[in-house]
Amino acid sequence: MIGKGLSAAGWFWLSLLGLFLFTAGPLLVTLTAGLIAAALGCQLNESAVHACPLLGVDFGGVLTFFGMFAWLTFMTIPFGAMGFLVWLGFAAVLLIRRLRRSEPA
Repeated sequence: MIGKGLSAAGWFWLSLLGLFLFTAGPLLVTLTAGLIAAALGCQLNESAVHACPLLGVDFGGVLTFFGMFAWLTFMTIPFGAMGFLVWLGFAAVLLIRRLRRSEPA
C-alpha cells in the first residue's frame, strides 16, 4: 500500500510533489506529445490534425489532443501557485511549532 508508515514530513513532501504534478502536468503531457510526434517524423501543431501513422494506426488526432493540453496551464499554474502559497504557510506553521517545542525550558 502506498504511504503505509509514511511520516508527517513524508506526507508533506508527497503533497508538494502532487502539487507540482498538478501544476506542470499539462505542460509535461504537451512536451511528451511533441517528443512522440518528432520521433515519428510527424507534424504537430494547433491548426489541424496531421496524419501520424505508427504500425498502421493513425495517432495524429490523439497527439493533437494531447498537444492542446498546454492551454490548461493557464488554469493550473495560477491554482498551483495559490496551492504552493498555502503549502508554504503550512510549512511555516509546522516549522515554528517544531522550533518552539525543541527550545529548552
